[in-house]
Formats: sequence, C-alpha cells, structure tokens
Amino acid sequence: MRLSQSTPPNWVDDRTALGRLIAAVLAVEPLRQLLFLQARRMMIRTAETRGIPWRQRREELRLQAEPLLQACTNPATQIPAYYHARFHAYQQGNLCWLAACETEQATDSVALRVWKQEKQLTPEAAQARMREAIYAAIAPSLNAPVHQVLDIGCSVGVGTLALTGWLERHGYGAVQVSGLDLSPQMLAVARVRDAGGRVHAWHHAAAEATGLAAASFDLITAQFLCHELPASATRAVLAEALRLLRPGGVLALVDQDPDAEAIRAMPAPLATLLKSTEPYLEDYFRLDLPAALSEAGFVGLRRVASDHRHRVLVATRP
Repeated sequence: MRLSQSTPPNWVDDRTALGRLIAAVLAVEPLRQLLFLQARRMMIRTAETRGIPWRQRREELRLQAEPLLQACTNPATQIPAYYHARFHAYQQGNLCWLAACETEQATDSVALRVWKQEKQLTPEAAQARMREAIYAAIAPSLNAPVHQVLDIGCSVGVGTLALTGWLERHGYGAVQVSGLDLSPQMLAVARVRDAGGRVHAWHHAAAEATGLAAASFDLITAQFLCHELPASATRAVLAEALRLLRPGGVLALVDQDPDAEAIRAMPAPLATLLKSTEPYLEDYFRLDLPAALSEAGFVGLRRVASDHRHRVLVATRP
C-alpha cells in the first residue's frame, strides 16, 4: 500500500499550463462572480432533479435553527482570518444562514454524484453507502475501547450523526460522540437535525485550538474538512488532534483522493467551477497528508480508498 501521494491534478496546480489558465480566469473578478453563480445554480438544479428538496428544506431548517444561534455561539471563539473566505458559492463563506441551511442538501448531492450512473439511487441510500464505506475503513484501527469521540469540522452534523449510528450498530454502546465547528449557524442547524439528542455535545471552536482537555478522546474524525483549510491550518489541526487523543487513540481524515482517476481527469470546465468555490483546494492537493501525519507524530498510518473519489487516512497516537 503506497502512502505518499502523487503530484496535484494538473487543473488545480498553477505550475501547469491548465492550472495557470484556470487561475487566470478566476483572477478576473466578474468572471469569478459569474462562476460562483453558475456553480450555485448547478448545485441546486442537480440536487432537485435527483429528489433533494433543496429550497423547501432550506426554509424549514432556518425557521427552526435561528432561535438556537445564541446558544450555539461561544463568544470566546476567535474566527481565523482564513475562515472568512468565500466558500461554496457563498460570499460570506460558512458564516451565514444560507450556507448552514443548504449544507445537508449539498452533502446528499455529493453522495449521489459518487454513484451518478445509478439513477434510481436515493439521496439517503447514497449517503448511507458513502459513510458506511468510510467507517469500515476506520474500523481496523480501533483496537482499544472507544468511549469518547470528537468529529471536528462537523458542519451541520451529517457525518457526526452517521458516525454515531455506525458506532451504535457495531457494539460501541457506551460511546459519547461530540461535534465541533467554527460556524455557529452550522451548529444551530446541527442541533435541529439532532432532534433526539444523540450527540453528546456540540462545541463552537476552531479545530486547531479547541480548548478541550488533553488526552480526552479515543477517536477523532475530520470528515471532508482538510480541503477547506490552508496547509498551515491543516498542520495545526493535526497537532491539536495529537494533543486531544489518548495514547492509542485514532485520528481519521476523510477527503478527496488526490490519486483518484475521477479527480485527476476532471474536465476543465467542471474543475474551474469547483476551484472557484474552494479557495484552499490547491493547498490541499499540494500537501502530502500522509507525510504531515508522520511529521505531527502519528504512527500506524493506513490509507484506504472508501470509494472511487475519496480516501480515508487513519493513524494512531503512540
């Protein structure tokens, strides 16, 4: 099993001709704004075509989540400058209601795109299949009891709740799962979605400076977080995860696979749309995450392709 990764895909790397062309297009602000708008329209159209009630669900979630905002906000939390960037076709990034109330639908749409040829696949079934493969990849590293789990960059809790259900189904009955995110709007929606109170706690904090007690978790997951971070922040998150894990504790990183053919061969128009909504994508693809995990002090690294677009990196605190 090869752990190191290859060079970044040519469409994301501004050292290549195609990468430079895409970077030049995105440097023209009117074009970037147009691509932002186009990316958003495409997301909504694709989702609703596949049975995801994008706009209806957005209004339902906002109505329920807005009253929870104050309870989800930690005034002591410092928002890093990088987090104010434009993400996912939202001018305010993740710090707005529009982003928070559309994330569930966008996440289901991502799952459907993994198996886009299976037209009869429902959003719920696609999401369940994607998460099951992720957690099955983590399972072989869980060699010690798992009682406390932290999902960092939890967003609206789609992965947090899926992980909770997986642990319950696989015999981890006494486990307490918590979620952590920088967006109080996202956390408010997460609490709405967690109507049964299955998640132990929702923390408003930065993943690289959680303020949580050292050596207090057996498992930490970061599900689709690293591609939204500059490389310096990713390294800081790894250091914080090492601090938070007990000896023998496990860190699992789930994200796009830089070596997947589906990623590397992405058509230029689609790649341009994607890059217009992901400000740190080049940082993600240039960073050798397996090497960064080793440099942070993790051991026992495993790399598993959970599907043809995503990988899981699993490592242990010695």
